[in-house]
Amino acid sequence: MVFDAVQATPKGIGPMNALLASLGACTGMDIVAILKKRKQDLTSLKIRISGERPEHGLPRPWTSVHIRYILSGVNLEKNYVEEAIRDSTEKFCSVGATIQPTAKITHSYEIVP
Repeated sequence: MVFDAVQATPKGIGPMNALLASLGACTGMDIVAILKKRKQDLTSLKIRISGERPEHGLPRPWTSVHIRYILSGVNLEKNYVEEAIRDSTEKFCSVGATIQPTAKITHSYEIVP
């Protein structure tokens, strides 16, 4: 992985965005595993993450993060999807637990055909 903090023409991901990408990977892996245990036929999981940080001052930690899960599969049951997301974001994801002391993490989801 290439890291780069240059704003104008970055050659890689910045460390703060890498943290958000790690959060998505962490919760995504949990959700896939939980739905598999529930015998849900998940065929696709896309995760979109956005966050806010202060414009000025240092350090500039994330103050809020929103995770949007877009799932597709055959007959995905809403209650299992909600359970998987809740368990990942509240219990299992260590990246989220690391970010949460300084940032409010929210989430939403949609199931698409």
